[in-house]
Amino acid sequence: MLVARRPEGKAGAGLWEFPGGKVGPGESQGEALAREMREELGITVGASTILPHYRAAAAPGIDLAFWRVDAYDGVPRGCEGQEIQWCLPERLPALPFLPADRPILARLRLPSLYLISDVDTLGEALFEERLARIAARDPILLQLREPWPLSRLRPYAEHLRALLAPHGGRCVVNGDPEALAGCADGIHLPGAWLARLPARPAGPLVGASCHNAEELGRAAAIGCDFAVLSPVKRTTSHPDALPLGWARFQELAAGVLMPVYALGGMTLADRACAETHLAQGVALRSGVFGKDLEPRSS
Repeated sequence: MLVARRPEGKAGAGLWEFPGGKVGPGESQGEALAREMREELGITVGASTILPHYRAAAAPGIDLAFWRVDAYDGVPRGCEGQEIQWCLPERLPALPFLPADRPILARLRLPSLYLISDVDTLGEALFEERLARIAARDPILLQLREPWPLSRLRPYAEHLRALLAPHGGRCVVNGDPEALAGCADGIHLPGAWLARLPARPAGPLVGASCHNAEELGRAAAIGCDFAVLSPVKRTTSHPDALPLGWARFQELAAGVLMPVYALGGMTLADRACAETHLAQGVALRSGVFGKDLEPRSS
């Protein structure tokens, strides 16, 4: 990720930000993006994608929208005398960022694909073979969700963490946050634990399962790093559950400044649609492994 330090003489001097600027009269956001990148960095923007989940009021009268530049021509440089640098997403939270830019940082550190394990159904060998295959070509976050004793759950979580790490993937474990403290890359809170916890458990990553606005609000209030909202579509596993649909999902996701994955009837092909409806990405149960392993188009 390319970031810039605001120069002396500007508000917030010395703080880091993502390059950009104001939309001028008569400009679209895309046109403003292209102009600002040309003026500030000397590059010509090609493909770009809006990240609407983080369009939020940064200050009275200001609507802040984030865009991802997917392709450009030229070599970025500080055309206005500002310091610039490339940073890995995991390093960004350590930088002193402008407050308005901080909400996007959690999204940049998370992939668009959240996989939920089903090792008991597939068997360890087949599960790991499919997991390794998709992890090698698509960044993933994995939730280990198995009805196992801690004596098996903890070492297997560390095994999966080691399998995913070379590809930039991470593993969180579903269950009791106290019993699983320090396990793998973090915790995923079932709804019952989300309801009773007074604060975010310790750990690098904490996610939560949610089904409505109240649960999403609680996950955001205790400081969860992300949430899963379901069911978006009707599913065979819960045929009687009324699906939210994309319109309601977007309405709920817009109410929190927190990455929200769409779960329920999802496939890899739903990622583009999910992103346009304010989702971080899609959550898939591992039963779809082998049916839906085509890589994301670049």
